[in-house]
Parts: sequence; C-alpha cells; structure tokens
Amino acid sequence: MDTIRSLVEKAVAKTPGKVFFIFKDEEITYEDFIDAVKRVANGLLCLGVRKGDRVAILLQNCVEFPYAWLAANMIGAVMVPVNGRFVEKEIRYVLGHSGAKVLVTSNEYLEAVDSIQGELPSLETLVNINGRTRNTIAFEDLLTNSPELPPVEIESEKDLAVILYTSGTTGTPKGCMATHEYFVNLANVEADLFELKSEDRVLTAQPFYYMDPQWNTLMTVARNATVIVSEKFSPSKFWDEVSRYGVTCFYCIGSMTSFLYNMPPSSLDKEHKLRMVQTSGISPRIHKAWEERFNVPVYEVYASTETTVDIAVPLGADRKAGTACIGRPIWYREAKVVDDNEAEVPRGEVGEIILRRGRGMMLGYYKDEAATEHAFRGGWFHSGDLGFIDEDGDYHFAGRKKDIIRRGGENISAASIEQVLMTHPAILDAAAIPVPDSIRGEEVKVYVVPRPGQTIAFEEVIEFSKKNMAEYKVPRYVEIRESLPKTPSERVQKEKLKQEKKNLAEGCYDRLAQQINKKAEERNRKQTKTGG
Repeated sequence: MDTIRSLVEKAVAKTPGKVFFIFKDEEITYEDFIDAVKRVANGLLCLGVRKGDRVAILLQNCVEFPYAWLAANMIGAVMVPVNGRFVEKEIRYVLGHSGAKVLVTSNEYLEAVDSIQGELPSLETLVNINGRTRNTIAFEDLLTNSPELPPVEIESEKDLAVILYTSGTTGTPKGCMATHEYFVNLANVEADLFELKSEDRVLTAQPFYYMDPQWNTLMTVARNATVIVSEKFSPSKFWDEVSRYGVTCFYCIGSMTSFLYNMPPSSLDKEHKLRMVQTSGISPRIHKAWEERFNVPVYEVYASTETTVDIAVPLGADRKAGTACIGRPIWYREAKVVDDNEAEVPRGEVGEIILRRGRGMMLGYYKDEAATEHAFRGGWFHSGDLGFIDEDGDYHFAGRKKDIIRRGGENISAASIEQVLMTHPAILDAAAIPVPDSIRGEEVKVYVVPRPGQTIAFEEVIEFSKKNMAEYKVPRYVEIRESLPKTPSERVQKEKLKQEKKNLAEGCYDRLAQQINKKAEERNRKQTKTGG
C-alpha cells in the first residue's frame, strides 16, 4: 500500500499545475504545495529530525500546518498535533508523553510553551511561523532549503505517521498510534464513499489538529481534487464559503449540522453546487428538514479516531433519514452488537457496537498497553457506543453506553433528549444527566443554554419536551446556564456537571414541584454552615 509520501508524489506527478489547496483566497497548485513541503522536510532534516522522531504542531488553521505535517511524514517522522484549545497542563502532557523533538507553533502559544519548555527534555527546537525570536527559529527559514528530498524507507503498515491524542471527558488524553496505512486506507475509503472525482471541491472547516481535516486533505489528494480549508468554522459565514468556492461536498460532525440549522434562513441556503454532505451524528429530528432546507442529501458515517471509518451509508443508498441510521459495515470491517456478556443481541435490540481488530485501525494507545488490551479485548474494539441492527441489516446509533439514564424501568439515551431540545429555536446547547432518585432510581436533569440575545423559561423547556419526546423522557429538573463545560473537542464534560453540587436538584426548576428547588438549596446551605 502507498505511504503518505508516495500518495502525494503520485498526485503531483499527475496534475502538477492544478489548484490543490485554497486557504483565505490563496490558491496553491499541487506542484507548488509539494515543493514547499519538501523544502520544509529538508529543513527538519537540518534540525536533526530523523525517521521516527516526533514533530509536534501547535497551530490554528494555516497553510504552515499541512506543510509541517506532510514534511514530517515525507522523511518518516511522526506528526503530533496539539489541540489549540489545550491549557498549559495539557500541552505539557502531550509534548512530554509523545517525546516531541521539534514544535512548530506561533506567537499565540509562545508564552505557554516558554513556561513549560524546561520540563520537556526531549524538546530541542521551537519553530515559529511568525518569525524568529530569541528562542525560536523562523518557519520561513525552513522554506529556503532545497526541494530535492532524499529517499527514506517507510513501511506503510508498521511505521507511524501521526499520534492522535484523544480528549475524553475524563482522564489524560490517550495517544492513538496511526500508521501511514491508517491514513492512506482512510483517504481511499472515504474517496469511494464520496464517489470523489478530480473536479470535486472539498471543504473542511474543522481545526487541523483534529484528524478530519487531515483525512479530508489526503482524500482530496487520492483523487486529484481540490480542498478548501476554512480559517475556522463559522455558521454565519459557512454558506458564503460553500457558494464562493464552488464546494461540491464536505464532511462535518453532527453538532455543526445543528449550528447551521439553527441559523436564520438565508438566500444562500440553496445557492450552492453541493451534491452531498457526509456527517457523524446529525440529529434525527432535523435530518429530513435539513436536507429540504439546504437541498442536499446527508449521509451518515460511523467512525472513531481508534478505528477510522467502520460503518457508513454509501452514496445512493436509503439514508433512512430521521432514524439515526449509520448504514452497514464497510467491506473489510466486521461489526456486531452485543450485550454486557458479549453475546450478540437479536435484531432490533440495543447493545454495544464492537468491531473486529484489523485493517485501517490504530496500532494501539501510545505507551499504554493496558488501555490497548482493554479496548481490543477478545480481538474486538469495544466502542462504548450503543446501537441496534434493524430488520434490513442496517445499523442505528443509540447513544453512548456511559450516557444512559435509568429512570424506573426505562433506559433513556441522554443524546436523544439533547437532540430534541436543540431543535428549539431559542436553545443553543443542551446536556442531560441523571439525578439519583429514591423512587425511580434516577431522574432526568437537563442543562439548557439559550441562544445569544434570547431567553427561555423553565416551563417552556418542559412544554416543548412534552410535545416532542416520550413522556418517560421528559426532564424533571431544568437548569439554565450561560455555557457548559467542554473538552477541547467540544464534548460536554458531564462529569464536571455531576460534581458541581452535592445535590444535583439544588437550585434548579423541579417539574413536579413546579418551582425552583429551594428546599434542597436551603438544606445544602445549612449543611455547609454546620459542617454537615
């Protein structure tokens, strides 16, 4: 199988003068792009970077990011993307844990990096895209090197290309070891799912430190198409970019579809050349309406950093919009739905989605054999996701295994509640968690964040819930907030919400009492004063 280097070099040889990369209206051809990448690669060699060394990148979206990433991979080095929203402690952990030898960054992060560099013995060089400073070298200096790159022996299935650090809701990030085969396979599989042609224009609007813009770029390379990179995702500017650049397809995460749907209607909603959209986790409640409003079909794909793409709805297949259908396993992936004893469940019954270890998956978690063995126990990757298989053999997503609220005899997916609430025109964000209850075991509590400039009453949240979800799902407790605690990858940190108060019913609206739960609030205040 190709390496990332051979994949890119073949594309350049085929269409050297074609526009490959567009960022902030700058158009870069395949030939000019790879010329810059090879110059940077030789610059890294001059800094002492060799095969297997770690080159970390801490940047927002900019052309220097893919230059540095691909330069590292061209010489067999390993790229380590550092989330641009990480705090100092998290940056130190990733750089230290990965053993990064070089860090490519910008003025934006120099203060944080300066304060921790002394604790990172492996970090030898800082490269600054904003120019040389007292303790950095300028990225521009790397571009002055020769574009004639020496050969390097890279084994696609064994040699690492990237260590992708996940940002879970608890604990330290885990480094997923992704080989060249991991990315080349993913690029080609996704190109097939998109039925991508050389005339296509692919938009990626997520930060480059996530894996999606990385495979989006390589998918584009695999079919000699054109990729447009947004500086950042902006719901208000998104459709203007789609129209202005003639975008024909894009991938986005489910929350992005919700943000776009909640924007006021615009003449740009249908003024585009889109032929399809691929997403992971569009709210079933808006799927059909989203397609009608923006006049483009939306296809679900089920994937993760650990396993890449596993299950998908291929182009032209029945999307079963509104059912959370994620399609069927791709041709080389084996999947099944099991109970807590790992026995397959009957069709229609919800269980955990597990995937047989094999092609296109990570090698494991870096420096964490125990976590790797646990994730792949029995030769199957345990996703922690719930789903079921319908009578046609299609898989449906049903939420996270750890995100279930058990109210009475019912198992309630927190995601199903959140998806309903976020269709309310005044609600920007929502989260549902369990509250211990002596009668029903657990009750449902929701946190609601109003859209900017809008307000929503507790009673309105309850009435909307009653009209749009099963009675047993209707939340008992409602708390309205200005924001929710998030991980750098925009997941709600529900453990933080659960730990904020000793009594989660305190100070929030109680549907049964039809008032703010002041008794709990007063009781907690008295306990605090008395030390009880």
